[in-house]
Amino acid sequence: MQLKWSIRQKFLFVMCLMMVAGLGVYLFMAVTVFKSDKTQLVFDLNRSQVSNLTSELETQFGGVSEKLKVFALLPNHLQNKVAEDLLSDGSDVVAIAIYKTDQSQPLKVFSQDRFLETYGLDTAAFESTLAGMPVPIKEILRGGEDIWNASLNDGPPLIGYGRLVVLQDAKGMAIEQWAVVGYVKLDRFLKSVSTVRLNEVFVTNRRGEVLVHHDAAQLIKKPSVVDDPLFQEAVKAKTKVSVVQRDSGDNGILAAFAKGFNEQIFVVAKTSEAQVFKVVKDLSVRTLLFGSLVLTLVILASFFISRSLTENISLLADRMESAAKGDLSTQIQLRGADETITLANTFNQMIRDLKESRDALEEMNRELDQKVRERTAELEEQHKKVKEVQEALVRTTRLASVGELAGRTAHEVLNPLTILLTRLGLMQKRIPAKGDSPLKLIDEIRAAWVKDYNDGGFDKLVGNWREPSKVIPDKNLFQEDVENIERCTREIESQHNNLSKDIQFVKEEGERIGKIINGMRRLGHSKSDFKTHSLHSVLNDCCQIMNDLFEQKGFAIEQVFEAKADACVVDRDEMIQSITNLMRNSLQALEDAKNSTRGLSDPRLRLRTFNEGHQLVIDFEDNGVGILPEHQSKLFESSFTTKSHDEGTGLGLGIARRFVRGHGGDIEFVSSEPYKGTVFRIRLPLEANQRQGAVA
Repeated sequence: MQLKWSIRQKFLFVMCLMMVAGLGVYLFMAVTVFKSDKTQLVFDLNRSQVSNLTSELETQFGGVSEKLKVFALLPNHLQNKVAEDLLSDGSDVVAIAIYKTDQSQPLKVFSQDRFLETYGLDTAAFESTLAGMPVPIKEILRGGEDIWNASLNDGPPLIGYGRLVVLQDAKGMAIEQWAVVGYVKLDRFLKSVSTVRLNEVFVTNRRGEVLVHHDAAQLIKKPSVVDDPLFQEAVKAKTKVSVVQRDSGDNGILAAFAKGFNEQIFVVAKTSEAQVFKVVKDLSVRTLLFGSLVLTLVILASFFISRSLTENISLLADRMESAAKGDLSTQIQLRGADETITLANTFNQMIRDLKESRDALEEMNRELDQKVRERTAELEEQHKKVKEVQEALVRTTRLASVGELAGRTAHEVLNPLTILLTRLGLMQKRIPAKGDSPLKLIDEIRAAWVKDYNDGGFDKLVGNWREPSKVIPDKNLFQEDVENIERCTREIESQHNNLSKDIQFVKEEGERIGKIINGMRRLGHSKSDFKTHSLHSVLNDCCQIMNDLFEQKGFAIEQVFEAKADACVVDRDEMIQSITNLMRNSLQALEDAKNSTRGLSDPRLRLRTFNEGHQLVIDFEDNGVGILPEHQSKLFESSFTTKSHDEGTGLGLGIARRFVRGHGGDIEFVSSEPYKGTVFRIRLPLEANQRQGAVA
């Protein structure tokens, strides 16, 4: 059942759909743009933070490196004085230690008093702790400098920086080398990485050891990030500063990294997408709430507006329904000043015009009824005369149908009847003369045996049998008689077989004549017997049927069966009738060519089959007299023939074509060249194609 919506319901539906679509498009665009802007903002923030922090670290450690080099090269009596300046209250360096490169314990350790007071540390204990801490001397020797995490257990966080200092003589030869180590406090760096709480910032050395982390707990929990993909990508990066966006488990990250101080320091800042886009989700929720409120207001407003719009339309629909039922006295009075007033006025005028037209039609109908009654009386008189003419025409048509039926019957019966007469003539010729009958020879042998037996009994009969034969050398008369009896038996058996075949042939042709007559008697409305047949087998039967006529005239029939598939659903008798009709036409063409002044050296009819697509094609080609060009377009016309009245009626090709078309095929005239080749073609659908067409 089809759902019917009123104009009001459609108006409300369209308004709601437009609001929902607009809200969806706005929300999609807002979220997309906001996400893009937010992503770029985070990238810029992270890039700025890692760049600034890297520059600050480079500046800090660059200054520390130069001061430590100068400090290490000073004489011992000046080192104490310079150490006080290096470890002043404003300096980030809180301790200095000098190592021999082949020793694990420092030669000297200096510390900043203000730093120790701040954290409540004892100077001796602090310096002793530093002296016991491991220092990467090998890394310093290998690279000339190194940075590592030197934070004390339960103490302040520190970064260790060491560099190699070589003392040379006047010739530039190394005299002595030291590793000078400075310990830098992280107060200022921690303040820098903690300014932005949206992201996670940490500083590592080239071995992945975390030097600075904005969360001290994370620094203790995860002291190394050597397996972190971001750190690995930062080490492999060719640029100094890069930004990346990566998937990390259930949530993506937006990150930036920078490297500096001769790739000794790597600064990484990363932010979770969930944290970045949390505000986007909040915006989506607020937008949905606001949109729901607006949608509710729009629905309420649309409800009241649609009521004012559809009230007049509903009234118009009611009045139109009344007018459709025949009430043409109704008029519409609407309130308002919109287009429905014009529609109502037009409707009122239309109702008035319809009422006037109906009154005029009723008057015309009354006048027409009177005229019809008068005309009816005249037509009844004329009808009697027309009926008499029709009866005469029917009688004439029946006579014409009977004549056409008789002509068709005579033509179709002529083929099998001619074949029957030809076969009966051959049977008559095969009957031996009375003197040549094998029965006469057997009767002579019987009479000789009876005479010998009557003259001398079995002894004389057997004695005569033993005498040598005068006809067959090396054999006696008994053997001669036995061979004659055997030869007569074989000849009688052969005659009996030929007679049985001829009787069966005559019977089949007689049955075909009966079917033709019954089919014509029922004016072609008999039910065809369609079955699957091998057309090669049907063609063989047709050749056997026509073979007597062709042999009698001295013509040959060639069979060239090239088709691999020959199964078709046909009425066997109708196909035999159509094929033999074409063969009979070829026989008459060959006979005319033979009797012409030109003559024929090799008169023949060739039957060729082949497959073309889903069809079986049968070509009939003879080298008879051919068909004139002016006759080729009239071949399938009813009653057209080039033969005399005794030889043809012009019905054969038409009937054959009707039979073949009844099987879904057709008969075509292909070409004709006198005394060389005239070709007719039958096309039939193969069995599989016929069944598919029947199912469709």
